[in-house]
Amino acid sequence: MNILGIWELKKMALRNLARHKTKTVLTSLAIVVSVAMFIFLNSWLGGMQIESRRNIVNFEIGAAKLQTNLYFDKKDEMPSYETFLDWEIYREALYAEGYVSAPRFSFSGTLFSNSGSAPMMFFGIEPELEREVLRYVPYVDFGRFAESGNEIAIGTVAAEKLKIGIPTRPFRNDLEDLIELAAQTPEDADFIRSLYDTAPSVRAGGDIFSPEAVMKEGNERMVLKRNISQADKDRYWNLIAATGRNNVRVNTSIHIKGIPERIRADRWDGELMPALRAEDIALVEAAYEHFESLDMYLLMEEIKEDEIQLAQVLEAMIRADFRGTISYVNQLMDFVVVGVINSPAPLPNGNAAFIPLDILQDDRGMMLQGAVTELIIREKGVPDTRLPGVSESSAVITSALKRGLENMGLTMPEELGIFTWADYMEDYLGYEALQVGAPQMLAFLLLFLAFLGISNTILLAILERTKEIGMMRALGMTDKQMIMTYMLEAGFLGFIGSIAGIILGCIINYPMVKHGIDFSAMGDVLSDGLGFRTTAVFRSMWNVPVIIGSGIVATLLASFMAIFPTRKAVKKPITESLRFE
Repeated sequence: MNILGIWELKKMALRNLARHKTKTVLTSLAIVVSVAMFIFLNSWLGGMQIESRRNIVNFEIGAAKLQTNLYFDKKDEMPSYETFLDWEIYREALYAEGYVSAPRFSFSGTLFSNSGSAPMMFFGIEPELEREVLRYVPYVDFGRFAESGNEIAIGTVAAEKLKIGIPTRPFRNDLEDLIELAAQTPEDADFIRSLYDTAPSVRAGGDIFSPEAVMKEGNERMVLKRNISQADKDRYWNLIAATGRNNVRVNTSIHIKGIPERIRADRWDGELMPALRAEDIALVEAAYEHFESLDMYLLMEEIKEDEIQLAQVLEAMIRADFRGTISYVNQLMDFVVVGVINSPAPLPNGNAAFIPLDILQDDRGMMLQGAVTELIIREKGVPDTRLPGVSESSAVITSALKRGLENMGLTMPEELGIFTWADYMEDYLGYEALQVGAPQMLAFLLLFLAFLGISNTILLAILERTKEIGMMRALGMTDKQMIMTYMLEAGFLGFIGSIAGIILGCIINYPMVKHGIDFSAMGDVLSDGLGFRTTAVFRSMWNVPVIIGSGIVATLLASFMAIFPTRKAVKKPITESLRFE
């Protein structure tokens, strides 16, 4: 079939569409809606995906971390005993190679306030260096960030739960109790009341499980106004701080690792040996000697003097989770909350607390003596909008660190490694793929159903034009030409619908790209970010390949949908087609 022949078939297909305007418009409309919805969902979910990943890098863990290999293996347990010293040297070496970094000591514990307690993640930090790498530090809703001494900054979720700092959604009676405690004069009491509005009550048929639905009259939910000046916030914060409401206590354990000098034979055979990796068994067996008279295995004296081998044996036992390698010392520490964090990312806003490293060094703190669990890393001068690329991969940063250390006459210890944000967030990225994929599959299903409608439309058109088809075939039109005609007709339907759908999808998507949807006012309800790592503005993006591709796929899919009903029609004998009523 030559070009001229296809051109004539194209004109015939267009005339068929023009003759049946209503069917053409209705079928195209289904494609328009499906394509527009697919473009919108893909762009919005893609935008949230990118924003979530940016938040992880910019507000939570940086592009990568320098840690011990064993810490990464047990990262879900937050093993605070896996530390390393001389982080300043590694930071200097990285800085010389174009990377900024900040030390952290991460541990878990319980935070007690005057009103309750909550499990928390604690991060010992150097505030100035933390500002260079992560961006959550300026996002302090009330008060200021912790700088030194026994100061601590906590997430807004923990603050609200433990009734620390300025309450954002108190009940009226609770607010009056706070006013009685904090107000030093009648003017202070009036000032505090002026900062709140009464929350809207739940209408009939509303959520019966919401707190507002069960409140008695006179004890309504109050909401802190959003347009309060910084001066009024500071005044309110200082009134509250003077009451002791912000005084907290941290209960945690200091983890101290050490190799056991003696192990009972039953524990050796029943616990240690089965738990060791195959390659570690010989190493551990060579470090201990069995005394039958004591029914024990004792650590050899020569091993005690070999620090390298001692460390290797200890690491093997820790990896096997053998009891006795880690001892725990309970620790209580008193702090004053000086600020409440409310950033665009959920982690700093949740049950998280940030403490200056200086207070954790001696026996009043965590007995660190300069040790840290990690060094968070980011490329120097990289824009916050850029996700880590090759220059921030594990291999490249490791090479840069080794070069920097070599220039200082040092080498990188084997027990340390570079682990990227993607290594840390592997589980989240898998969950994110489900979050993004499911709605897109639904949109694609709607798109496919629209094309089934095209196939049905073509089938009805063929039944209506059975005599016409028989006459054209009798006049010499081949089966291939007939199939091509209806394929072109369906393809034009898909093309018209997809172009209109792309235009509609882009019109809907534009305000989502420009402004997004601000969920920050629902922070207490959406503190987990709807499954994404963002709690503020959900913005869309322009996914140009998908936008163009959806139009091409819609056109081709519509065209191929016409093949089956048309082939079925041309198999009917010409005489039978001419007699069809």
